[in-house]
Amino acid sequence: MDDIRIEKIVRSHRRTIALIITPDAHLIVRAPLRAPVSMINDVIREKSGWIRKKIGEIKARPLAVVHVYEEGEIFWFLGRPYPLHITDDAGAGIERTDRLRVPRSTSPDIRGGIRRWYVEEAAKEMHSRCMWFSMMTGYSPTSVRITDATGRWGSCNHKGGLNFSWRLIQAPLEIVDYVIVHELVHLRQPDHSPKFWAKVEALMPDYKRRREWLRENERLLRI
Repeated sequence: MDDIRIEKIVRSHRRTIALIITPDAHLIVRAPLRAPVSMINDVIREKSGWIRKKIGEIKARPLAVVHVYEEGEIFWFLGRPYPLHITDDAGAGIERTDRLRVPRSTSPDIRGGIRRWYVEEAAKEMHSRCMWFSMMTGYSPTSVRITDATGRWGSCNHKGGLNFSWRLIQAPLEIVDYVIVHELVHLRQPDHSPKFWAKVEALMPDYKRRREWLRENERLLRI
C-alpha cells in the first residue's frame, strides 16, 4: 500500500467510506466525521487492487489538451475539430465556420474570449437539448445553468435545477445528450440505484457506450 497516495480526505456526515479516483488519477477519500485513519487505511488496503487498476486505466487514457492559442490549433465543438484562425476583422465576434475565427483584437486575452464564446454556445445548445428531452420524458428542470465545473459534467440541485459544465460542449452531441438525460432522470431518481439506471436505459438504450466514451476521453475536454 506504500505506493498508494491519498490526495485528500473529505469528512462529512456520511455513514460509509467511499474511494474516488479523479480524472487526474488522484485518490480522494470521503469518510464519516469520526472515522479513524486506521479504518480508512484498512479500506484502502482491501481495495488496493482496484485502486491500482483504476489509476493505471486513467493514466493510459489520452493526455489532457494544452492550448497555446496559435493559428491552426484545433478546438473542438460538438465532436468536430475547428482550426483556430485569427482574423484582422476587429468588428466581428468569434465565429464558427469551417474554422474558429477569432478577431486579433481579442488578444491579449484570447483564452478568455474563447472561453466566453464556449459558455455562450453551450448555454444555447444545452437549453435546446434540455427542452427536447423534457418534452420526450416529461421531466422538466426548474432552471438550466452553465458552470465552470471541471470535476462534474452535470449536476442536479435540490430545487430541480440542472447544471452543466461548458466544457461538455466540445464532446459529440450524443455524449452531450447522455449527460442531459442522466441529469433529467435525477429529477425523479436522485441516487444511482439500479432503478435510476433502468430509467436511463429506457430512454437511451446505448447509454453505457456513451458513458464509456466520456470516461475514456474526458481529458480531451478539459481546456
